[in-house]
Amino acid sequence: MAGAHPNRFFARVMADQQYEKGRNLEEAGSWERALTTYRRASGLDPSNVLYLVARGRVCHAHGLEREAEECYAAALRVRPDDTVALYNQAQLLAARGQLDEARTNLDRIISTDSEILGERAAPVFCKLGDIALRREEYAVAELHFRKALDASPGHRYATGSLAALERLREFKQPVQADGRLDPKVAVYAYAGAMALGMPDDDGIVLPIVPALGFDSLAEVAATLARFVHLARRLGWRVDAIAALDAEGQPLAHALAHAFGARAYGPTDENAVPYGVTCVGVSASGDDPAEIGRKMGSLRERCTTALLYSVGLRHPLWEYQTAPNVVSVPVRLEFPWNRGEASAAEHAEAFGEELAKRLAAALEADDATTGAQLAWYRRHAQLNFAPETVAPLAADEGLALLLER
Repeated sequence: MAGAHPNRFFARVMADQQYEKGRNLEEAGSWERALTTYRRASGLDPSNVLYLVARGRVCHAHGLEREAEECYAAALRVRPDDTVALYNQAQLLAARGQLDEARTNLDRIISTDSEILGERAAPVFCKLGDIALRREEYAVAELHFRKALDASPGHRYATGSLAALERLREFKQPVQADGRLDPKVAVYAYAGAMALGMPDDDGIVLPIVPALGFDSLAEVAATLARFVHLARRLGWRVDAIAALDAEGQPLAHALAHAFGARAYGPTDENAVPYGVTCVGVSASGDDPAEIGRKMGSLRERCTTALLYSVGLRHPLWEYQTAPNVVSVPVRLEFPWNRGEASAAEHAEAFGEELAKRLAAALEADDATTGAQLAWYRRHAQLNFAPETVAPLAADEGLALLLER
């Protein structure tokens, strides 16, 4: 027996080494290797809750629900009131639709640790708000999101969710059984923005998991054509197109050609003349803070400045300057890479070819704009007035009706 203690000690040292290795692998994006090391750590020290929770989290994120469930159950047998294990298990239960069980976990966290959690209570209240939303209990959801903001003032998801409540009320069962929102509804609810879709959809029913990129310039052109058709139907005057990121430069060139406007590069926002109307275009919204800064500069200079992002890398609530129009709310890959788009001569060459494809796409029948406008006539709480592109407060958007 005397020799067992050193063995246990060295096993724990090795387990801790495996855990740290797993964290490094996970940060590097190698989740499968990270999971292997977390399993080794758990095998060497089966009662360590930290290792079990890390292993369960990776399993849940990558569809290994049975193993995730076993990890959280084992962690809670060791430490029944562990806050992280209870929260992670609640996420798993909610994803399965076991909302009562998930809420029980979250209530246990709040009832035992609400005073000492501090800002860490915000995600718990947000998850309770999400559960209430799935049941269309909007008053309850509002209460939880406000508690999240009390715990963590400025919490972006709680702020975005509170702003989304009135828009979500417009729909019957907006949150699906698996907890997800239709992308068009999500863009409208969380950003007050229009989502126009991509060539493979009808512009109204957008796929939950759309294509993650464009195979050709023709596909990019067909996507941009929806934006141009919308702008023409609403009579938008566009004097300038400003690329907000390097990858968006070919888009700016092509759109400028379609509108008869002038294109500006991603470092030229201060070169846009005063008093013009401008569209700021981003390829995928990679840097929300930088986009916000550039749009702020454009809006100080321009009569109106509209933000169009073809894709969005980050969740909608991460954008403090919300887009007005997006194509789809996912990160998109383009036929050019960032290195190519960063060089002005390459961006212009891609833009010229894309402009030709866009001109051809605009000659085809406009199959979606009428349906888009009808949809937004029914759901009018946008963050801008479509007829004038002027920004609107949430209560002003409620009274807006599109006439065209």
